[in-house]
Amino acid sequence: AVLKKGLKIFVLTLLAYLLQATAAVHMAIADVAPNPAMAIIAVATVCLGRKYTFVMSLAVGYLLEIMMPTIEYFHILLYPVCCMLAALFFADKSERRLEEERTTGRYHRQLNPHLRTPLAAALSVAVYEGVHLTYLYLGGVTLDSGHISRAVIDVVYTMALAGLLQFPIRKWLGVYRLRHAQ
Repeated sequence: AVLKKGLKIFVLTLLAYLLQATAAVHMAIADVAPNPAMAIIAVATVCLGRKYTFVMSLAVGYLLEIMMPTIEYFHILLYPVCCMLAALFFADKSERRLEEERTTGRYHRQLNPHLRTPLAAALSVAVYEGVHLTYLYLGGVTLDSGHISRAVIDVVYTMALAGLLQFPIRKWLGVYRLRHAQ
């Protein structure tokens, strides 16, 4: 079971990288490409938790850094930071943590996972685009409404993509299967 799950994570990570590196450009709307890698990682964040989020985001960032270098060490640092920030807010809490919160009186109900997935993608891409805009501004570019609107389109587009991709990915990962009583 562990080997099967590891293989699925490997395939999902490879799919995230390949979609980001090849297909994202062809999915552009208004000349803005989505970030399918962060959309897929957001699905994994809500389904599988923080550990898998870190591994997938680091692997995708590393592959993008090697194959599509832009700014030195940009992808390898930014992908894990953005995705782990989203994981802090939107990843499933463990049963132990939920019980701990209940006993201390700090229990907060979790949002529906189908809502948390697009929100995790939106937060990841918003931070990513925010860093991009900051880098442009510090580089001497005068930011205008075109820059901001492209960033907003990317966030909304990636959020919608995560909302659509979550259903087949969750089914493939076996999240929808009922656990049999023992």
